[in-house]
Amino acid sequence: MDLASFYSQFRDETAENIRIVTEGLVALEGNGLEGEARRERIDAIFRAMHTIKGSARMLGLDQIGKVAHTCEHILAAVRDGRRVLDRFLTDELLKGSDAILELLAAAIDGKPSSIDVEALTSHLGRGSPQPSPETPVLLPLEPAQPPGDESAPQPTSKGGRERMRQTVRVRVDRLDRLLNLAGELSIGRQIEESHLQALEELKGLVERQQRSLLTLEAELRRVRLAPAQRDLFDREMNGALNAGERAGSMLRAQLERIGQHTMHKAQLIDDLEQEVMAIRLTPVATLYANLPRAVRELARDLGKEASLALIGETTELDRKIIEALTDPMVHLIRNALDHGIEPAEERERQGKPRQGLIEIAAQAHGGRVLISVRDDGRGMDPQQLREAAVRKGLIGADAAAALSDQEALELIFMPGFTTAKIITDVSGRGVGMDVVRTNLAEIGGEVQIESQPGVGTTVLLSLPLTLVTTRVLLVEAGSQLFGIPASGCQGTVWVRRTRIRTIEGRAVFQHNQVLTPILRLDELLGIANGNTFANAVRMPALLIGGVRRPMALLIDRLIDEREAVIKPLGPLLEKQRQYSGVLQLGDGRLALLLNPTMLAQLGRGTALVAPTPEQSQQRRARLLVVDDSFATRELIRSILSAAGYEVATAVDGLDALDRIRAETYDLVVSDVEMPRVDGFTLTSRIRSELGKTDLPVIIVTSLASEAHRRRGLEVGAQAYIVKSQFNQNNLLETIRQLIGM
Repeated sequence: MDLASFYSQFRDETAENIRIVTEGLVALEGNGLEGEARRERIDAIFRAMHTIKGSARMLGLDQIGKVAHTCEHILAAVRDGRRVLDRFLTDELLKGSDAILELLAAAIDGKPSSIDVEALTSHLGRGSPQPSPETPVLLPLEPAQPPGDESAPQPTSKGGRERMRQTVRVRVDRLDRLLNLAGELSIGRQIEESHLQALEELKGLVERQQRSLLTLEAELRRVRLAPAQRDLFDREMNGALNAGERAGSMLRAQLERIGQHTMHKAQLIDDLEQEVMAIRLTPVATLYANLPRAVRELARDLGKEASLALIGETTELDRKIIEALTDPMVHLIRNALDHGIEPAEERERQGKPRQGLIEIAAQAHGGRVLISVRDDGRGMDPQQLREAAVRKGLIGADAAAALSDQEALELIFMPGFTTAKIITDVSGRGVGMDVVRTNLAEIGGEVQIESQPGVGTTVLLSLPLTLVTTRVLLVEAGSQLFGIPASGCQGTVWVRRTRIRTIEGRAVFQHNQVLTPILRLDELLGIANGNTFANAVRMPALLIGGVRRPMALLIDRLIDEREAVIKPLGPLLEKQRQYSGVLQLGDGRLALLLNPTMLAQLGRGTALVAPTPEQSQQRRARLLVVDDSFATRELIRSILSAAGYEVATAVDGLDALDRIRAETYDLVVSDVEMPRVDGFTLTSRIRSELGKTDLPVIIVTSLASEAHRRRGLEVGAQAYIVKSQFNQNNLLETIRQLIGM
């Protein structure tokens, strides 16, 4: 959505809110207000600054939001009696208000601005006269960098300049292009190898022709011929034999020369690919860089204590794989902190250290990299997971009861699964682990999980070193050619018909003491050609799905294993998940690359299912948006309307209560800080006064502390989204999660 259309509304609204702040500060400074009137004026100033902050963050105007947040922090201290609103502090708040207007003009109108936001927010409110002991200053301020700090830029020596000249910065897209060209050379090498094979066949034909001519000559010499005929026969036969000998000799010489050239070229191409891939490889430390701060901030927001241990920082991965891992890693850390690590007091009661531990370790293993994310938290109870899946309608009670404990752990990867009691920006939307598995499947990765109640959980990620070239198995199924990554296949087996039996309606056979389901690959892909293997005593099959939960896919035949260059499928097919790329073979043919992870999910019935026509024809849901900020209210209304919802708005909690009494709504989206009735009170009154216990309420607010989240849970909200982390996709996904529309 283009947010620029809301800028003019935000500018007008901010000008009005700054006017409220300015007039209120001047009125308070004059000491003309006392008691309840003074309290109401301070509340009005605070709400105005709070509105500026929230709207600025939602519109991506982070600098304005940062200044407003600092001013709001000071005003909160004044409102709570922790600071005195003296002349100095009033001047500081007015200075912040002026800065907001100047930054607003710079951001929207393109006017010049000389404001250093970092310096302003660091010093705003500092240096005021010391408050009385009963009103201490509680503003966290970052220390300024001392003079002569070692982190400051230092003069570069001559030797340092020489070392700097040995490195250059190269854009990633150019590296991608270079590696793609190396891949094209690899395809060219395969074409040359096919030409060599054709020449070998041609040499064999020439040699066979020579043998046939010699046999023919021997037979004809037994035939009586006239002298003239004999001379003609000998002359022509000798010519044919000599021509064949010369052709064979030339073929052998060319084969030797081309073979040597091809081997040398193949070595150069391999070296080129290895060098370019080495350039693309990046230490996992780049992925680790932002994780300590993420753990610290999430632990603080959740009111928990946790430390982070990072192991294997020098392990290298393809840059694109590291980029693709960013979101999954954040999801895993969020889950570990929110669902795994217990509060400090609870850990002490269990005899654990107050501070929980999250350990992330990376190591190379063959042609892949293994990354484990382990926590020493409460672990997962398989029975609770079964109950949560049944409660969410993701699986039937009978099917859940039939799951083994390990299979129950796999339920967390189902779309929509969550055990959280309230949806927040941290967790609860039921998209976290589903996103992890989906994102990993797109890059050829796999995820496994181990958990023990009371001990902790370990999530193991298995990743390819690179996305561009990989070893693949070429197979035929349904008379069509496919590739499957060798790393995603546990091996190939012959399945004998006599070993197949049926359990609970599914064909299985025992492999390595494990009952393994059997499916036909062509039927799984929807391309069955009628070949039912009716007369086959044994059938080839691919083993996918991991060691613990293997699955056998029957194929027509196994053709080859080779190094292949993987090409993307393009935007037309980017949303499907069964295929992850395409291979170009040496003879010019193309083969789709199967995604083994998604095939395993599809085979187990856990793949995403498109909505039925009946579901898509359901009525439009009616939503109510409650916010005293016009810009924020209209932004959320526009997002929801564009998503197909029928949307009404209310200017505060009291207005919302009147509308809910008069109309029927499927869901309410509400701010917290509002005049007359705030969002928490609104939610509580919806439950108690109006008796609407099933009406979902989503709180969208700038209040990010764990105490405020708990307050949202206590009053009956189903979701809590912080404006500073606002994402319209998250909001829409949360609504779909709550009302199923």
